[in-house]
Amino acid sequence: MRFDQVKLEVIPAYGDPNGSHVTITVVSKAFEGKRPVQRQQLVYKVIWEEMQGAVHAVDQMTCKTPEEAGL
Repeated sequence: MRFDQVKLEVIPAYGDPNGSHVTITVVSKAFEGKRPVQRQQLVYKVIWEEMQGAVHAVDQMTCKTPEEAGL
């Protein structure tokens, strides 16, 4: 699965040098009309394979529409 994003940031959480814990920020039109949990589910579907290996945990996830993000 894939969706177009306006903005995407993935940064190591808490200074984790291995990047196994990450903080994700996504701004996408795909989030319009969706509740927060639905937005996160969309992102998890896209990153599921990474969650099986390199990424151990998503410590924080922010999902906004372009309007909510002021873009």
